[in-house]
Amino acid sequence: MFQKQIRIPWLYFTLLGALFITIMNYHFFGQIYQQLDSDSSFMLKASFFIIYFGLLTSIFALVFVPYLTKVLILFLLWIVCLTAYFMSAYGVVIDKDMFVNVLRTDTTEAFSLLSPSLLLFVALLGVLPTLLILKVRIVYFMGSWKKTLVVRIATFLLSLIMAGSLFYAYSQTIIPFFRNHRFLRAYETPVHQIYSVIKYIKQEVLPAREFELIATDATLAPSDKKRLLIFVVGETARAENYSFAGYTLNETNAYTQKDSVVFFGDFSSCGTSTAISVPCMFSDLKRENFSYATYYRENVLDILHKLGVNVVWIDNNTSGCQGVCKNLEKVKLFKEPYDEVLLNAIAEPLKELKDQNLIVLHLQGSHGPTYFQRYPDSFKRFTPTCDTNELQKCTKEQLTNTYDNTILYTDFLLHSLIKLLQDEQEYEGTLIYVSDHGESLGENGIYLHGMPYFLAPKEQIHVPFIFFSENAELMEIAQMRKDLPLSHDIIFSTLLGFFGVESAVYQKQDDLFRREK
Repeated sequence: MFQKQIRIPWLYFTLLGALFITIMNYHFFGQIYQQLDSDSSFMLKASFFIIYFGLLTSIFALVFVPYLTKVLILFLLWIVCLTAYFMSAYGVVIDKDMFVNVLRTDTTEAFSLLSPSLLLFVALLGVLPTLLILKVRIVYFMGSWKKTLVVRIATFLLSLIMAGSLFYAYSQTIIPFFRNHRFLRAYETPVHQIYSVIKYIKQEVLPAREFELIATDATLAPSDKKRLLIFVVGETARAENYSFAGYTLNETNAYTQKDSVVFFGDFSSCGTSTAISVPCMFSDLKRENFSYATYYRENVLDILHKLGVNVVWIDNNTSGCQGVCKNLEKVKLFKEPYDEVLLNAIAEPLKELKDQNLIVLHLQGSHGPTYFQRYPDSFKRFTPTCDTNELQKCTKEQLTNTYDNTILYTDFLLHSLIKLLQDEQEYEGTLIYVSDHGESLGENGIYLHGMPYFLAPKEQIHVPFIFFSENAELMEIAQMRKDLPLSHDIIFSTLLGFFGVESAVYQKQDDLFRREK
């Protein structure tokens, strides 16, 4: 077996490894070339590739040492392979927030991403190179230690000089180019992914934290009204595809348009993924200063619960409650194909109501890429549909129809919940629906969600917010403010204000239903 191994000099292996990873950054270079002026010279365009290759080779010349080389190259190979596929297929960016999404993704959601194209891509650019690397025997020593050291030093210096010379020659273009296009670093692999993981570990894993109480002064104002608020957290619903927002291709709000609901047309999400938006919307922190430290920080549900509000969390999202419900006593978690399970699950909490009640329903909603699995056949109203997770293989019409079917199905659920509220005649019923983030449906080659916020297209951050209440005054206030630019940042104080909580953490200006004197 040893004699059958392919022998390859260390220098050739290093150069081939650097070349492979450089080529696998085709999406990174593609983004660069899109931003360059159309009249840019061929040499300038080539310099980006050569500089990257030279820098990578110089790094490999230092770290590719005996017994570690194969481990390192395989580690990097699989990062660039998987990153390249998902960036190419869905236009997503693999950064710290996406890494958190991966950690919090269950097997059901993970398997929904599997496709023949993914398996073929991985087989050709992951498995095959891996087998070749395992097969070869790297010849590290070239006759003597002196010659080996000279080759290694020469490789490092020559590759660094090559990259440095080109960089110097085009520095007046390259330096301002990257200053003006800082977002490009998010498309580089594997350095950006390694940096993102290290950043996550430093910020969120290593620090030891105690649970922080932020509303020790909170009190609940007495009320003679019995309230029931159903707060529905949607999943992956973008406002652009709502009839209420002027969308005309398909009638996606056929049910709730009969319920006199108020639609807020300029509402933005806190993030572009569930892992960020769900904790953020219930936190006192704003989007600008939000961090995953909220897991160790009291949220609005915790505050309401400790003050005696009957808080219930019912979840059918495969990502769970993202730590938001961990301190609640009444939590039910489902992983059913369709969100109608929540209509049955809410029956028991409705029998155990107190004077003040908040029931949170977390939907599976419109989560992709398997949109066609988010609604029963009876809601396959808009056809033809995209019945695959390989979205790039579907026409725009098929993809849009399938996604719109998920919105229509959610609309049916909201209509059904409003009817349940109206049946609880002893309680003043209110419903709030807001999605955690939006979704890209192939615009500019981007699918799904999870883009860094500063890069994210409006489709991923413009979300629907729907309000209904049996309280005429609240409905009047909602109508007055439905066109204001709002975001998830208002939810914390809005919920506190709704239940009459008095505390220093309550910010009146962020209470959507505040009474102006």
